[in-house]
Order: sequence, then C-alpha cells, then structure tokens
Amino acid sequence: MSRPRVIVCSGGGGVGKTTTSAALALALAKSGSRALIVSIDPARRLADAMGVELGTKAREISLDAGRGQLFALMPDPHNALRTFIEILFEEEPGSIERLLKNRLYLALEAAVPGIHEIVAMSLTWRAVVDYDIDVVVIDTAPSRNAVDFIGYPKRLAKLLGGRAVGWMAAIGKRTNIASQDDRMGRVEGLLVRALGPVARDVAGLFSEMARVRERFIMLNEHTSELLLHPDTRYFLVASLTAAARDDVDYLFRKLSALELAPRALIINSAFVPKRDWIEALESSDETTTAIREVLAALDEEELTRQRAAERTTGAFSRRYPNVPQVRLPFIEVVEPRSIVHALADHFDIPALLAQ
Repeated sequence: MSRPRVIVCSGGGGVGKTTTSAALALALAKSGSRALIVSIDPARRLADAMGVELGTKAREISLDAGRGQLFALMPDPHNALRTFIEILFEEEPGSIERLLKNRLYLALEAAVPGIHEIVAMSLTWRAVVDYDIDVVVIDTAPSRNAVDFIGYPKRLAKLLGGRAVGWMAAIGKRTNIASQDDRMGRVEGLLVRALGPVARDVAGLFSEMARVRERFIMLNEHTSELLLHPDTRYFLVASLTAAARDDVDYLFRKLSALELAPRALIINSAFVPKRDWIEALESSDETTTAIREVLAALDEEELTRQRAAERTTGAFSRRYPNVPQVRLPFIEVVEPRSIVHALADHFDIPALLAQ
C-alpha cells in the first residue's frame, strides 16, 4: 500500500474550517481521488457539513458528480479512550475485560488529554488501509492549540515505549503485591506503600499495557508517518477578521516550532461571486423603490467585504510572501451541505497539490 497524501487544515474558531475541509475533500474526490475527510473537532460539525450521520467507522458519502470516492470519519470524543483501548487490545479480549474492571483505568477514561486526537489518527490509518485511501484531509479542532496533537504520538511513544512500562508491569506480576514480599525490591516496596490501595490497579494497568506495547509502537509509527512526513501539507484557514488573522499568525509560530511550514492559506469569503439575479434586477425596466434600496444595500455590502478582503489578503501577503493564498467566495446559502458543494467547485486541485 502506498502512503496517502495528507492535508491538515487548522484555524481559529468561526472561520469555516470544517466546511472548508469538507469542501476540499469533496473537490479531491470529484477530481478522481479516493478521499477521506476526518474531523477531530469535538464539536462534531462535520456531520452537519456532510449531511449524514458519522462515527468511528469510515462511511462513504455519495457524490453528485466526479470520478473518485469520498469517505468520512468522525470519532466520538466522549468514548475516545474506550475506542483506543479496543484498537490496542483487538487481539487481547481478556485484557479489555480486566481493564474495564480496573479502577485506575475507569478514572482515566474521561481525563486523558489528547487521547481523542490519537484515536482519530489511529482510526484514520485503519480507514486508509481498509479503503485504499489515496488522500486524507484532517479537520482539526477550531483552536490555537489545534496543532498540538501533532506531537502527541512521540510523547505517548516515550511513555509506553520506555522502561517504566516494563518496570511497572514486572511489579504487577508479583504474586501478592499488597504484602510486599521478599521478591519485591526496596524501590518497588516504597512505590507500593506510596500508592496504597490503588497499587494493584496501577500495576495491573501497566501489565496490560505491556502486552500491547509493540502494537502501540506500530500504531504510533503509522500516525507519525501521516502527520510528520515531509510531504504532509498544512493549510491554515482564515476569515476576514482581525481575530482570524491573529490566529493564523499564532499557528504559523506553532508549526514553525514543530519544524513544519504551512503550504497555503485558505481565506474564506474573500470575494462575492457573480450574482446573475442582481444583474437581472439592475437591467430590468420595471423596478420599485424597495428593490433599488435592496440593490444599494447589496452594493454597499459587497464593497465592505471587498475592502476587508484587501486588508486581510494584503496583510498575509506582506507577512508570508512565499505562502500561496487560496481565496474562496462568500456563499449566500445557509444550509451546510449546500455550502460544502458550492465551495468545492472553487478549488484548483492540481495547483493546490503542487504547493
């Protein structure tokens, strides 16, 4: 299986990032790709944008036209750790049963930071293999911290791939951990006394994790391959607001700290597309005062939007002269799926993939 092309879309809240990501994936599918759109946004907006129910298993989305296929995946953040455990222990059903009785695991289920993102990427890799995906679009959370998950695989690899797991697992194999028998070393005994009643649960959890350490390392390598490969493209999505511009600047710095560089800036509502119905009204011999007032208001709105777009695109051009800009139109419809389909027609896929 060849490595898929990967595009990661990030941006602040309210810039239309999920809709834009979905439109990009749709455009890729229409151009002939087997595309997968994955959302790790806890708000789960992707389902609205695609107009279908989505979950942990990739689902094919019907295309109105085009030569490719489109699949969508949206894990539930509330069941993230449980899903991750099911992936890790796929071949160890007995371990899953024991973990579900482990008090430490139950306490961690809703408290492990970053696990939702790790689960999403693990499920992404599975979908890539199952459906022979050749391009993946990842919709990150709408936050300045949206790109932090890029470093999670390496951090978890250090935790589960390090000596601490093996050491704690060895404690778990003691025949009577609570009694601190002679076979337990001084440091081990001190640890058990410090942990108190939960010592058995801690050791049991690490014992189970040691069983799947190799599988975890494999999943970690696949995830890192998707996110950190030199060919992975990071696109930043913005709108015509000062807050959105600030978010882009911040995300540029975050990516630079990870030694990654954005390949393109996608700017939403950067222009107003041609409106045939307005031209028809303006050229009509029959009109009213109300129609003239509406047309004047629309002209003023278009001019205001044009000025905002010039400020935003100009600022980005000055700050990031080597980063191409993809300018998308203002879409008047409000139904999310209609917006996705309207935006998809404005992506120049060959040019975008050449960035």
